[in-house]
Amino acid sequence: MKKIFLILFLLGCENTITDNSSDSAISDGIVINEINYNSSSDLDSEDWIELYNPTNQTIDLSMWEFHGDDDVFIIPENTILLPNQYVVLCENSSLFSEIFPSVNNFIGDFGFGLKGGGELLRLFDSSDLMVDEVEYDDITPWPIAPDGQGPTLELMDPFLDNALGNSWEASNINGGTPGGMNSVSNE
Repeated sequence: MKKIFLILFLLGCENTITDNSSDSAISDGIVINEINYNSSSDLDSEDWIELYNPTNQTIDLSMWEFHGDDDVFIIPENTILLPNQYVVLCENSSLFSEIFPSVNNFIGDFGFGLKGGGELLRLFDSSDLMVDEVEYDDITPWPIAPDGQGPTLELMDPFLDNALGNSWEASNINGGTPGGMNSVSNE
């Protein structure tokens, strides 16, 4: 009986396929890299987040979803992020472009604000697989200056665990560095 079970088990495994495609590995590369959740009054571009592609692969972000606590923004079709490039998702694209006229790699309007006291932000690919999540806060170990004092939350290195407050610093530049390398980058 044991031999029959073993043979049936082995035959059942014969058609098992392990998905080693690069799609799942690629989507794991996109990171939430910068967060502006409470602008200072003199640089109030409303809220935005920056995504970064640290891989050497071009990634299609079409139909990916950015989730706040209770809100969802669907990234439009034909949104491509090249290797080592950034894209900003903003609450209000008109206001964002007024405050940051030289930044043109942004998408909006996601139409909801981020919470000033912290919240869970998540990014899902077009297959509904979670790619990244950050639950930022405005208390230690998270930097507190980004809470209305001018700086943004910047990830020190895209390969650090961005779920940890100690992986983030307040930007060295008021208003942050949307669409470009973080001012606190270790690279």
